[in-house]
Amino acid sequence: MLSLLKVLLFSFTAALSFVSLDALAYTEAVPFVHEKISVLSSGKRVAVSFRERPCKSGECREADAGMWGIDGGIPRFITEVFLVSIDGKEFVIPRKFYQDLTNTYQLRIFEQNARVIIELKGGEAAGAYTARFKLGGMCGFEREVCAEVCKEIWERTTWYNAFAYEADPRCGSGIQ
Repeated sequence: MLSLLKVLLFSFTAALSFVSLDALAYTEAVPFVHEKISVLSSGKRVAVSFRERPCKSGECREADAGMWGIDGGIPRFITEVFLVSIDGKEFVIPRKFYQDLTNTYQLRIFEQNARVIIELKGGEAAGAYTARFKLGGMCGFEREVCAEVCKEIWERTTWYNAFAYEADPRCGSGIQ
């Protein structure tokens, strides 16, 4: 009787280990990709191409600060591409404004006060963040970073570069 119990217990344990291995295979993280064109309520067509990729061996250092989406350790994924166009015209977002965003899991596009907002969410637990790019016409943008649920802004950056936006004569006065 005791040996039958041992066999049943061993079989049950083995079955559990196979189930957990299968569950791990299904929950393995993959890099975030967003390649869509959205039509906003104003009629603006906003195309966004956002892609992450795994860190290559030795490429990513341990992040204690300076990267969003991780609270210590090495990020699984880093942002490789962030391209935006509004009504067929490229909107320039320099790499330095998105290369510190890691482990993204959501991208949302909407309008607020006639500005196009691109909202990214990433990380988890203490490393969770929300980054909002508030595009100002075609003249520049503001980037705000806060917690997963924004109650206070942790970082705010305003970027305006007349050379990057010289094609639009309205940009002489800064962000519109």
